Amino acid sequence: MEIKTLKVGQIVEGTVIKVEENTIYLDVQDYTEGKIHLDNFDKPAPDTFFGLVKEGQKIRARVQKKTDEPAQILLSRLPLLIEEKFDELVQLVDSGETVKAKVTKILEKGIILNYSGHEIFLPYSLLDFELINQKDQLKGKTLEVQIIEATRKGRSKRIVGSRKVVFERERQKAYEERLELRQEELDQIQTGDVVKGTIDKIERHAATVRFEHVVGLLRISQVSHHRIDQIEDVLTMGQEVEVKVIKKEGNRLDLSIKALQPTPYETFYEAHKVGDTVTGVAVQKLPFGIIVEVDRDVRGLLHRNEFSWNPNDNFDSYVKIGDELTLTIIQMDAKKERISLSKKALEDNPWKNFTGRRGDVVEAKVTEIHREGLTVEVQGATGQIHISELSNEHIGKVEDYFAVGDTVKAVITDAKRDQWELKLSIKRVLMQEERAQYEQYLEDEQDQEGTTIGDLFEEDLTKQGD
Repeated sequence: MEIKTLKVGQIVEGTVIKVEENTIYLDVQDYTEGKIHLDNFDKPAPDTFFGLVKEGQKIRARVQKKTDEPAQILLSRLPLLIEEKFDELVQLVDSGETVKAKVTKILEKGIILNYSGHEIFLPYSLLDFELINQKDQLKGKTLEVQIIEATRKGRSKRIVGSRKVVFERERQKAYEERLELRQEELDQIQTGDVVKGTIDKIERHAATVRFEHVVGLLRISQVSHHRIDQIEDVLTMGQEVEVKVIKKEGNRLDLSIKALQPTPYETFYEAHKVGDTVTGVAVQKLPFGIIVEVDRDVRGLLHRNEFSWNPNDNFDSYVKIGDELTLTIIQMDAKKERISLSKKALEDNPWKNFTGRRGDVVEAKVTEIHREGLTVEVQGATGQIHISELSNEHIGKVEDYFAVGDTVKAVITDAKRDQWELKLSIKRVLMQEERAQYEQYLEDEQDQEGTTIGDLFEEDLTKQGD
């Protein structure tokens, strides 16, 4: 057998000829056998060679040390392991498998990890966004990485790692889990259900409400029965809200807060009844009446027939939009959200006790004097006596003959109850009185047709005879 002289640093392949707990012996065809101790066999060092290495097994190693006294050749597999591991890295690039490596350094552009004695550079662009924010706490931690490059250039090596496939896989897995949980929760939610959620996102015309795994859309029109200009005025991020599912279509949920709240009309009906007096604001004029807002977003109709007892009262003409009106409720329809209002119901009807008819002679109280005659009150109703009906003689100034508060006798010449029209005449009363006197004289004249002159002066002649 040819005996070769080995040199330190030389790579040799030997056959295991003896196995001890801490040492194995190899026939390396030199003046003595080669020895490998546990700490030079693998990293980390195994606990024992028993059960790990067998006699006759071929093992490659590097000559670390040779001595003559005592004669020994010390071998180590560790330098070869690094090369073997690099070859593994090359294979890992091709296979795409991932490995676990320990973070050893935090650099400006990335992190350094150690895998089997090799340094792996992992740029931040290939690291999870969440881990980038925690990079200062990564040193010493073990991460799962994919080797995407392992090349040699002379004695230098370039090894690049990536977490992209790892975090994308984790994200995909989490996404699929979320989808499954979302579908399970969605299957349990039905139209009409009332659920609690949290405001997750606020946009101009809507908010997103998040439940456990499902989100729904809450439009601005469904937040309140009242008009809202900006949704941020009533909702805040993270706010817990109770909503009703008003529509479920596929994976989409339309939500409503106002569906759980009484309408403005319902609230108004709860607090008011027919006969109550309310104060409102005129908001619109219509040919048949005035729309009055009696509470926020609650409107009622003041019909023109309910303006006044006086049919000639043009109430609409002097009411302006924005004017405040005090009215009474005369009718409420909850189903149709209708409220009927009245102004005249708060006022006394001066004609309710009026019983006069055309031709009746009544006492009238003067309430106003004007150029055209007198305004008077009869049984609570207001009437007019034209200047031509004040006397059977010509009158110059009315105030020279009458004063406010005077009571005069007049005859009703016209009384239209439905039109609040009452006309009277003093002149006709005077004429009736004159006629009565005239008729009396006529009767006296008829009684005296058979009387002589002596009869007429009988009493005077008697006195003279005495």
